[in-house]
Amino acid sequence: MAKTALVIQCDIVAKKCVGYACMKSFENRTGKFEGVEEGVNFLTTTCGCCCGMGVAAKLEDLNRKLKRWGDSKDDVTVYLASCIVSDNYHNPPCPHKDYIKQIVERKGYKMVLGTYISQTAQKKREAGIYKPIE
Repeated sequence: MAKTALVIQCDIVAKKCVGYACMKSFENRTGKFEGVEEGVNFLTTTCGCCCGMGVAAKLEDLNRKLKRWGDSKDDVTVYLASCIVSDNYHNPPCPHKDYIKQIVERKGYKMVLGTYISQTAQKKREAGIYKPIE
């Protein structure tokens, strides 16, 4: 069981979005958080801005904190927020999402693509206006 759900949000989007929809989706266990067990902590950060290279430093900081507190990275699932991986009302998918995914994989964390799934964006995906989450 993952003890922490770490959401990585787009730094540019975070200047105008507080991440409330992602947090509510986590609390209600909807969207990409469906099936997440109770007792899991919610943690959020940003990618550090383009090109997303800040993710490496932030995950290294997390590694140090996990060791200090006796926790394991196996208990952390990293969620790349919908603002990074999908077409949405904020913007198209991040042009650096594959690079960010590579960093998370290289650091050895479990990863989920997406967080909150808005009904409007989902309808646009089904209509072919938005691309599916990759």
